[in-house]
Amino acid sequence: MFGGGKKSSVCPIGIDVGDHTVRMMQLTRDGGKLIAIAAAARELPIDIGCGSGQAYHHAVTEVVREMLAEGHFKGRRAVSCLPATSVQYKNLRLPKMPRDELASAVKWEASERMRFGGETMSLQFFDAGEVQQGHDIRQEVILMAAPESFVNEHIKSLTACDLQMSAIDAIPSALARCVSRGEPGGQDAKAQVVIDVGYAATKVLITQGQRVCFFKLIELGGKRLDEAVSTGIGVSLEQASKTRHACLESPDSAGDGDRIVQLISPVVDELSREVNLCLRYYSVTFRGRRPEEALVVGGESNSAWLWARLCEDADLRPAAQDPLSSLDLSPVLPVVGGPDKSASWTVSAGLSLRPNSPQGKSRGAA
Repeated sequence: MFGGGKKSSVCPIGIDVGDHTVRMMQLTRDGGKLIAIAAAARELPIDIGCGSGQAYHHAVTEVVREMLAEGHFKGRRAVSCLPATSVQYKNLRLPKMPRDELASAVKWEASERMRFGGETMSLQFFDAGEVQQGHDIRQEVILMAAPESFVNEHIKSLTACDLQMSAIDAIPSALARCVSRGEPGGQDAKAQVVIDVGYAATKVLITQGQRVCFFKLIELGGKRLDEAVSTGIGVSLEQASKTRHACLESPDSAGDGDRIVQLISPVVDELSREVNLCLRYYSVTFRGRRPEEALVVGGESNSAWLWARLCEDADLRPAAQDPLSSLDLSPVLPVVGGPDKSASWTVSAGLSLRPNSPQGKSRGAA
């Protein structure tokens, strides 16, 4: 996490820059109440590539300018995240050591294990907790790294909109901050699974209280579903996306919906297997009870069929509570679209909630 900001009753603008969609949300604190005062979303052109290249960064600048001009955002202080697919993730197991030595150890491990063609990298990490390895107790660390050049281009694309960047945060941080708000910590806290299904990838997060103890990026998402439909019915990727969403979200298209479900089921089956492997890793690593329910969020969470199928295949109950249920969304309902649509805004809300003090931040050379 890169930098902090001054305290204010108005939170920074949370800018969730994804591979295919940019969402912005800004919260304000009114006593103990959190209110969403502004929100906006724009899709990026489908043909510019996922999270890379000058065309992508230019498109991000253009859509963010549009949203700032049309929205009711207050100030220009902002917190953003990198697209999940532009970041490398790796789990490390290190000897137990004092907290003040951990950052240096992670930096050294990153220099040995991650390669960006000799380019300087930006690092963030989570201390996921103690694990048993043979007869030894080790520290499980979730390492995240991205090329410094990409981080700089990302910041440049947003500061070109006259935004003042307080931080570039990590997606796992934003998700955990939003879904674990008010949860107690400690070893006895209940494990919470979050499945964030996006366009280019799916993120699986497991928290225990407010602690991030597992995160994995699975390179399966809405794009793979659209490719299956595109190939199956012989239409463009853009038309396939529209057809898929219309068929799965509309109860009046049962016939076409059956065909679409048949085409995308192999991809969903593959994704379900990956989610199950994540749950197994967590249970074995932390010797804890397998989580029993999951929150499904992200840009693809509006499909009730998809999240119900994912939960069923992974033997998880869909969590009854909306991750944004504790927020007053009434000022932004025309944009967000109501409680059944709000889960796609989880990352942008979590970014807006970011505290001022950075956690586990480090930079080093590849």
